[in-house]
Amino acid sequence: MLSEFSVHPSLAASDVKRARAWYEDKLQLLPTREYDELLEYRVGDSLFTVYDSPNAGTAKNTVAIENIRDLRAEVARLKARGVVFEDYDMPGLYTEDGIAAPGDGTLLAWFKDSEDNIIGLAEWPGNDRPTGISAMIAASDLARAKAWYADKLGLQPVQEMGGDLLYASGDSAFTVYLTSFAGTAKNTVAVWRVPDIRAEMAELRGRGVVFEDYDFGDWKTEDGIMVDPEGSMAAWFTDSEGNVLGLAQLKNVPAT
Repeated sequence: MLSEFSVHPSLAASDVKRARAWYEDKLQLLPTREYDELLEYRVGDSLFTVYDSPNAGTAKNTVAIENIRDLRAEVARLKARGVVFEDYDMPGLYTEDGIAAPGDGTLLAWFKDSEDNIIGLAEWPGNDRPTGISAMIAASDLARAKAWYADKLGLQPVQEMGGDLLYASGDSAFTVYLTSFAGTAKNTVAVWRVPDIRAEMAELRGRGVVFEDYDFGDWKTEDGIMVDPEGSMAAWFTDSEGNVLGLAQLKNVPAT
């Protein structure tokens, strides 16, 4: 079952070298694994990847969120390193000096990386969530998305908070949330790492999931699977809201 495995944010970059330099300079993060077109980063016990894509910058919504113990201190630290925080003024969301305080004790802030990915920071009431980063998946119809994730992926939200659905998967979590920017991302936004990609695909196909076929010249899928020269495999499907989601079976890297 897909729910047994962890899912992580997948951030598109039009220049992976530029992205690497930005993450090191601004966030003081170094890749834990590094390939020509993909970088893997760890935040606490969680991870995210930055990968080369011609569709970088298309997502107009938040693509990842990091849990922070002391958001105001973290915002100050990052500003000192040159990170520019976004300011918003819209119904239900207003920032002051880059920080939104909805009134329930939650603090939120957002910035863009060098590739125009919007990344959020969140401090939750009680500060009991572990430090980590998780995927934010946009939805234009939350009821439709909830039904799709239950029917096709066998996932039920562990918490519902207004316009947000929080899901657990393996040792990770992700959020499906209501936004008018759903469907803008033309790149993969989240990836599950699995030990047997063919078995997972067979199960998902049995639930009605349709896998994408791509032909990039030197790289193409066969029966929905793309295999790289090292033997790692990947496959992709699209949810009810137009988000591209992936499965990955990495050579010599255990599923988490």
